[in-house]
Amino acid sequence: MARHGLLAWQAYLLCFAAGVWSLRHPQAALASAGLVWLGLVLFRRPAFASALASLALAGACLFVGQQYASFRLPQAPSLPAALGETRSTARVFARVAEVTDKPFGRLEILLKDARAELLPERRRGGDAAAVSAAAPESQWLMLPGRIAWDWDEPGARPAPGQSVEVVLRVRPVHGFANFGGADFEWRERLRGVFLRAYTRGPDIEAVWGERPAHALWDLRESLRGRLLALLPETPGGAVLLGLLLGDRSRIGLEATEDMRAAGLSHTLALSGLNVVYVALLGLGLAWLAGMVRPGVYVRIPRQKLAVLLSLPLVAAYVWLGQGSPSLVRAALMYGSWGILLLLDRGRPLVDGLFLAVALMLVWDPLAVYDLGLQMSVAAVAGLAFLYPWLDALVPQARGRALRLARRVWQALALTLSANLALLPISLWCFGTYPPNFLLNLAWVPVQGMLVQLPGMAGLALAVAPGAETASAAVLSFAALVQGWMLDCLHLLAARGWFPTWAVLRPLWPELLGASALLAAASASLRPDRPTPPAALALCGLLLVVWPHALLAQDEMRDAVRLSVLDVGQSQAVVVEAPGGRRVLVDGGGAMSPTFDIGRSVVAPALAWGRPPRLDAVVMTHPDADHAQGLAWILRHFRVGAFYTNGRWPEGRLGLALDQALAEGVNAGRLAPRVLTAGERLDLGEGVVLEVLHPADGYAGRNANDESVVLRLVWRGQGLALLPGDIQRDGIEAMLDAGVDARAAVLLLPHHGSKSSLSGMLYEAVAPDLALASCGFLNQYRFPNADVAAELAGRGIPLAATPWRGMLRLAWAGPGREFGLTSARP
Repeated sequence: MARHGLLAWQAYLLCFAAGVWSLRHPQAALASAGLVWLGLVLFRRPAFASALASLALAGACLFVGQQYASFRLPQAPSLPAALGETRSTARVFARVAEVTDKPFGRLEILLKDARAELLPERRRGGDAAAVSAAAPESQWLMLPGRIAWDWDEPGARPAPGQSVEVVLRVRPVHGFANFGGADFEWRERLRGVFLRAYTRGPDIEAVWGERPAHALWDLRESLRGRLLALLPETPGGAVLLGLLLGDRSRIGLEATEDMRAAGLSHTLALSGLNVVYVALLGLGLAWLAGMVRPGVYVRIPRQKLAVLLSLPLVAAYVWLGQGSPSLVRAALMYGSWGILLLLDRGRPLVDGLFLAVALMLVWDPLAVYDLGLQMSVAAVAGLAFLYPWLDALVPQARGRALRLARRVWQALALTLSANLALLPISLWCFGTYPPNFLLNLAWVPVQGMLVQLPGMAGLALAVAPGAETASAAVLSFAALVQGWMLDCLHLLAARGWFPTWAVLRPLWPELLGASALLAAASASLRPDRPTPPAALALCGLLLVVWPHALLAQDEMRDAVRLSVLDVGQSQAVVVEAPGGRRVLVDGGGAMSPTFDIGRSVVAPALAWGRPPRLDAVVMTHPDADHAQGLAWILRHFRVGAFYTNGRWPEGRLGLALDQALAEGVNAGRLAPRVLTAGERLDLGEGVVLEVLHPADGYAGRNANDESVVLRLVWRGQGLALLPGDIQRDGIEAMLDAGVDARAAVLLLPHHGSKSSLSGMLYEAVAPDLALASCGFLNQYRFPNADVAAELAGRGIPLAATPWRGMLRLAWAGPGREFGLTSARP
């Protein structure tokens, strides 16, 4: 296998990493390790006894990786009931562990060694001194792990080790739990965070202790202060601050969105690209050393001298960048390559990559779950294994024009190889792909040479006595260039030059199968092995085809499914009929202006193993918590029909929906259609969505009462009632019309609000189960206690997304009998 890129120890390292991965994905990890062993055997062709020995060694590496990761994994504590069941406010006494600048002016402060005194609960909208009758008595609690405190518009910049006494609303870490969705709680657990808090504005109840002596932190803060004083307050200056110090707090939403659309978000995060330009400074210093003393190259070749000079520069840059994980990884990879070069070892790129990964996993095996590490390794692996093949496609040529053309091809091949290697991970994690990677060919070198390198020079001048004027001039030049680049980017984005495609999110067998096929293809491209191992290619093909065959079989089953997505304090429901037809009822939303729940939560859930297509979308009413996520869906998903209640959102949301319909993939063929009582949406195979409300001409007191109410029916049997946010007036009007509302399942109207509590509705529906879509420990206390009590008194069980995550119901045949599964146990 060494002839084809990997040494035996490197294959066993992959088995070790698979063992770590097995903590969360045991089947995928076992299959991955098995495929690595199969490749090892097929490429090396050992004797039978050696093959068995290698199998035992691969299994041992898998076991050791699993056990070591389990030992290092922070154990989830049993949180006090007062924190997990109520919106508790506490006076927290803690010490600052880390301080990180986050986008849009936010600080994330990690607190450790925390203890808390619970305070009487303050009523929402009332006097701050008003105490809830149900509030617990004040008590002291030791808080486990770390607290991640997000502070918007902060009024202080604490230092690590500083003590603080602060009033916070502390709550357990809780994310969107959807099948196939991102596991936010797991990511926080990996860094020992089990509690979160949020504050906004400088005026908070906080008392800071004396700042401890921390020379490196104080020096960095002093450098930051000088930079802020010298940098122009422009978007270009904000990006330059991020490139130099990893501080992205001043980068605005417009620049962030433009760079995301153009596929350039990676240039905002300190990573390997930034380290490359720091290393170029070492090369420049080596060149200057040769100019001053040409004989130095006799003792130390220029390449090795450049490595020696750049290593301390890279270390300093890691410190300036707050030691972010991505920057530390990049520095460690560069250091590994540098050591191999100094030792005159061959294959420095491949072996240096595996050496760096081995060191990372020994230090922290849980880094396997870090998406940044996954993407860094994939990008470098692409350069190591794919670039040589692409480079060889254009042979060496004579003549200036042909040599220039080859240089252009080499730059293109570098970009292609990295992006091709990153593609499976990007599709799997995000379900989107911006086909604009060629922009990197211009953006990355210009930003590196004309923004980052001058910025570093300006930073160096900033600390030199009497050089402030020169520093300001150099920094202003770099910020000006970056500003011009952002202006051009925004102009192109506004003209629609940067489309983003919603794509199917592959399942893990497909990713593994694609890797096997790539390894088999690599063997066929080697001159010493013209035929690829048939067994490896066959395994890869089966892994790619198998999930689609299972999906096709599942879609043909005579079954109806209803899924209530976990979208926090909002609502999104998916109806699936036999044959794979799907209807999305509402799309969630209203989390924050910087978080698009349609892009980040709803779309990934819908595209998990399925193409981004929907037969219909229904917007029950225009409230943001039901409609905001639909803008992304309507813009990027193929949608057969779009239905509303006749009301349209106002302001920014209405404009976003208008633009989605006018500019998205459905442009010119999708217009809103108003639904009224008595209509039926036929999904085939006897599955119908009956419209029970609003009646033609009905005018409710508010938009909630005009919500579209749908009844899911299969071959005459009512399966579920989906009433949107309808309230008592609307409910009475609907039932007075004599509709048949009977159903096995009732999705509680208005997220379980007391304003929608209706004994008439419960009697008319007569459900076997009630569902509620609402946020964890939400400020409205949904589902309301009186609603829960009313349901319990009628013997109707209640399942809600804050407790169970995504709720999926399936009817395997006509009748009320159904099965319920949830994303949380």
